[in-house]
Amino acid sequence: MGEPEYGSDVVADLLAGLGIEYLACNPGATFRGLHDSLVNYRAEPRLVECAHEEIAVAIAHGYAKASGRMMAVALHDVVGLQHASMAVYNAWCDRVPVLLLGGTGPVDAARRRPWIDWIHTALPQAAQIRDYTKWDDQPASIEAVPESLVRAHRIAAAAPAGPVYVCLDSDVQEQPVGPDFRYRPAADYAVPRPLVPEPAAITTAVDWLAEAVRPVIAVESVDFSAQATADLAVIAETLGTAVVEPARDYGRPALCLPFAHPMNATGALDGLGPADVVVSLEVRDLATTPVAIGPGARIAQFGTAPLGARAWAADLQRIQHSALTVHASPAPTLAALRAEIERRALPRDDRAARLAAHTRAARTRWATTARTPGPGGAITQANLAAAVWAAVREHEPVLANGSLSDWAHRTWELSAPRDYLGSSGGAGLGYGLGASIGAALAHRDDDRLVVDLQSDGDLLMTPGALWTAAHEKLPLLIVTDNNRAYQNSVHHARIVAGHRDRDPANAVAGTTLTDPPVDIAALARSLGVRALGPISRAEDLATALGEAVTTVIRERRTVLVDVLTATGT
Repeated sequence: MGEPEYGSDVVADLLAGLGIEYLACNPGATFRGLHDSLVNYRAEPRLVECAHEEIAVAIAHGYAKASGRMMAVALHDVVGLQHASMAVYNAWCDRVPVLLLGGTGPVDAARRRPWIDWIHTALPQAAQIRDYTKWDDQPASIEAVPESLVRAHRIAAAAPAGPVYVCLDSDVQEQPVGPDFRYRPAADYAVPRPLVPEPAAITTAVDWLAEAVRPVIAVESVDFSAQATADLAVIAETLGTAVVEPARDYGRPALCLPFAHPMNATGALDGLGPADVVVSLEVRDLATTPVAIGPGARIAQFGTAPLGARAWAADLQRIQHSALTVHASPAPTLAALRAEIERRALPRDDRAARLAAHTRAARTRWATTARTPGPGGAITQANLAAAVWAAVREHEPVLANGSLSDWAHRTWELSAPRDYLGSSGGAGLGYGLGASIGAALAHRDDDRLVVDLQSDGDLLMTPGALWTAAHEKLPLLIVTDNNRAYQNSVHHARIVAGHRDRDPANAVAGTTLTDPPVDIAALARSLGVRALGPISRAEDLATALGEAVTTVIRERRTVLVDVLTATGT
């Protein structure tokens, strides 16, 4: 690699300087200059070829959550951006940083070819996704590119994190670099530090927690900080405080406290009574937890989500009344709360023992359910969760996607924030495979076993992602929850039929994948992935999963196990 000769060489140098290791893309002519620079000018960032732009963005989404590092995605003009839009929205709602690079036909209309350059050029192109990105830009010269990319990177990483978009005119990419062109290295621009709460707010919150009879800490994120998780555990154990994470459709957003921690009351709130104090950390809507809030309860909110507000998207959800509201990041907030509790030398509350007994009883009930086969011996989601855990527990698993309707949380024992990477954020289908590939990319050189508990409907949105997994030779275990249905739609159809006194048996019309059934294992094989199944008997699960895990670990490749699960479980 020598001195940059073209604008796209400058872009490649800047990406490397920003610490970008990978760039995912489906190839497109409007970023042909950048493509050439990444192939013929320098070896990094490394290209990750994808069959669809939605897959490319999902890969970057999962990679960021697994590694804590940002990834870039190149999107081919108007059409590639439209393909990517659902995945961009997922990253926006999930508060995950992704550096999106657009290509566009010549902005100068005098330089456009007939037809194709016209229909693939928009002004501004970023308008398509402006309402669910943190920032966008379209530098008009090589000289403007460094500031644009550095600013985009800093904004994406700052709390609340999120995707950014920089559109690169093809002329700018292919323009020769002048002999006097210079710019300050990207490493000279530090990323903003997390927001720290004011001491008075911490004092008030600890006062309330110490005085409470039934305190609850509701937490949606710890910024993937292992130290923050440790701080939260000490706080909860000392004060006997129930910790509750949002438990919503499509999985919990993050691991904030170990799944099996005795103070983790998520899904086990029955019988605990209404809270009289709630400390909320980055929770956008307390109704998702769901915490019963008593009359006159004092609520303290710490978080950064409102700082990323957009009028178009309602992802801030319902506004919550609170007596204390502080814009602060979760990790420094938890550190400050712990420090104040330890400064006061508050004694351990005996509530902790009672709460531990309560959550232990809940996990015992869940374990019994997980051992109980479904109707006619069918494999339930609980059965599948327990079987996968038995197969992977000794191999440092990372659950990159899926939770089997929370049964993974009930039966697994993951402890660190990056052991579980959370849900998609925007609940848009097509996320799972790409995000899991991103996680596998982040862990390709270590001993962690990346696991995808993959629903069939989500898989069929972006099956081409399997080709990328095979092409990149990524160690990844994919286990399908194949109920041959869009189960959420089946559920809604039954509700509507019941309300209208109509036949609920018709709920399967237009909502199932049984005529013909999809041979997911054969589909995976056609895309280069080793596949087992379909597995329909619980007694065959352990053998198939054991073989798959062994293959992933020994051969460092992707293996899919197609498991037929009972509908509605």
